[in-house]
Amino acid sequence: MKYSNKINWSFAAAIMVSICWLIGDIFVAGFNPDPAAYPLFSKTYADQMDVVMATLMLEGSTSRLMFGALIGALTGPLLLPATWLVYQFFKDTKKWYAIFVYWVLLAGAVLSPLGHAGFFYVGEIYKAVYHTDPVAHPYLLDTGRGFMKMLNIAWGAAIGVLAIGWISFAVCILLNKTLLPRWMALLTPVVLTLLIIPVKNILPLPYSGWVGGAIFNIAYLIFFSSLLFLFRKKLVQQGENLKSTLQ
Repeated sequence: MKYSNKINWSFAAAIMVSICWLIGDIFVAGFNPDPAAYPLFSKTYADQMDVVMATLMLEGSTSRLMFGALIGALTGPLLLPATWLVYQFFKDTKKWYAIFVYWVLLAGAVLSPLGHAGFFYVGEIYKAVYHTDPVAHPYLLDTGRGFMKMLNIAWGAAIGVLAIGWISFAVCILLNKTLLPRWMALLTPVVLTLLIIPVKNILPLPYSGWVGGAIFNIAYLIFFSSLLFLFRKKLVQQGENLKSTLQ
């Protein structure tokens, strides 16, 4: 396959997975409830759970939470060509820092689907607590703590690894190790996420919940869209020049 076609397909994968994960986040976690409205959790069992997480998805139906979890988890493989695309923006892909960023982002991509899908189980178990007789609550609360531990490990690992990769990529941009101008460091996902947070805080419901749930993938979509519309031609030209040099 021609290099330009590889780039085009990788851009298609990156935009598609960003949109799918954005939609998935909105469906599975795009809520902004008031924990005080659920005294069973905010008062009665407050010392036995993460109240914010326990109340986050109570308003979501099972079908909504399942759709949100699956659209992200099942499109996870599209993160692989998206990661390869980022790697192509290094001036020299054989340098240690380019290889480091690529493999760290790749590891984060592989870890992400499990963390994303884990929200479904947390949401469902606390809905069960809310809608069942108190006699069943001790067992359900214990199960909920196990689900939360699983979510914290899976999602925390994915976010932690991705943060290392994206911050490293932003530093490489600032050090002029990529084809991108230095200002593009502001549009890398971690930095852009921090810039979007204040916007989320001033939005009315339900939009604040949507942005809060999908903030990281909104950043992904903006980042990859910027690469597509501003720097795709430059990347393709770089690849063609390198091919001509090797010939």
